[in-house]
Amino acid sequence: MAPTWAFASQLDPADTARQPARVVVGRLHRALGELRRVVRRDPARALEGCFVCLGLIPAAVEPVEDPLGSVEAEVVRVVDALVPLLASGPEDGWDAWLERLWALLAADRQGRLVRLGEHWGALCRGPARARGWAQRLLPALEGDGLAGPPAAAVACLSSHVAAGMTEETLARLAARPVDVWPERRFGVLALAARGEVDAALAYARASNPLGHRHDREIARVCEGVLLAAGRRAQAYREHAFAAHARQNCLQTFKALARVYPEVPPSQLLADLLAASAGHEGRWFATACALRYFELAAELAARSPCDPRTLCRHGQDRLDADPEFARGLGIAALRWIAAGHGVEISGDDVFAAFDLARTAGERLGAAARTRGLVLAALDQPTPAAAWVHELLLPELGD
Repeated sequence: MAPTWAFASQLDPADTARQPARVVVGRLHRALGELRRVVRRDPARALEGCFVCLGLIPAAVEPVEDPLGSVEAEVVRVVDALVPLLASGPEDGWDAWLERLWALLAADRQGRLVRLGEHWGALCRGPARARGWAQRLLPALEGDGLAGPPAAAVACLSSHVAAGMTEETLARLAARPVDVWPERRFGVLALAARGEVDAALAYARASNPLGHRHDREIARVCEGVLLAAGRRAQAYREHAFAAHARQNCLQTFKALARVYPEVPPSQLLADLLAASAGHEGRWFATACALRYFELAAELAARSPCDPRTLCRHGQDRLDADPEFARGLGIAALRWIAAGHGVEISGDDVFAAFDLARTAGERLGAAARTRGLVLAALDQPTPAAAWVHELLLPELGD
């Protein structure tokens, strides 16, 4: 008897219904990790596990309140990661595997796995099979949406592109009553397949009429088209930053560095700063991680930074570079006095002051440090008055 999957109990809808979105996101992330670990030693079992996971996802995420779309985004990430595992299955009997996969999509009436339909052409693993699926799913594309599950239309278009049916793809899209990005992305790919790269980019730019919701996906597809055409500089300049945006700045930097190793780290960070005019301070921690401490000190001094982050990095560098640490302590006080920071308490104020004072003493510049603190607090804000009052006994002013 095969061992059970740990993620199966974690994706029980009776349990996920009681969990906040962030917990469910974590469970989906761990499910993907479990499958990746198994594929190294038992690919056949991992393939079976992919089907188990995909079968559990729709019911598991359905009852979860997801106002920010974090669960939806994680499902997309999991599906994108599972597709290569699925596509690595044995060719022998693949039609049966594909039928089984389609049964999962057919049962998903809420469209939770629609992303899998976008990969359907790749899963067909060849133009002949893709052409067969394009014909089979055509009623869903031509009909009123009742001829199949939500994923059927995009799966049909994906199959068209994989089969090399570029003219048919564009004609079908032109006949659609409403332009939506999940479908129009295949128009971009069809034009690119014909070598019409600039036309593909223009088609993509016209594919988000309802606003910004699909900006990141559009950037990813456009970047992929340009990279495939060998136009790396344009891909980097026009689409890379939006395509690889992550939850924090360091993750964004690392993602870009992996795709564009030809760009020196210093230039990459400079470009990211230039694209973040007015918000350069959010890259402070990234500059520290890259050991660009001079740049980090400059960012802390001129752009709002999280005071706790400043103090943490200042403490880490206190012994090695007290000048740097003092600058971060002063900057933390300045931004607190200006009203920056989330739920700032007296403890945060004293942490910043103690950092600046200790670093100043090590530099033999206690009086100078006191003057810098007073200058940092010289702001016409309620927060500055509050900080000054807290530190009055320490400052003796």
